[in-house]
Amino acid sequence: MRKQKNMATKTEKRNKIKIFCPKCKGNGFYRVPYHQAKEEVHAQCDDCERTGELWIEDNLEPQELREKGVI
Repeated sequence: MRKQKNMATKTEKRNKIKIFCPKCKGNGFYRVPYHQAKEEVHAQCDDCERTGELWIEDNLEPQELREKGVI
């Protein structure tokens, strides 16, 4: 049973590719604009859960990625 679960995870990842998060640019955090915080502040990125990477479906066209806000 355990091997079947691993195989399912591997096949799911085959259909997806990893890209840098466009919000934090791969850092896992981003700088809050000065006019909003009145001081230098960095916030953790919630889009990529602080990893700096996003998994997207391999079969998406660039236009679909733009519509979803990924690129």
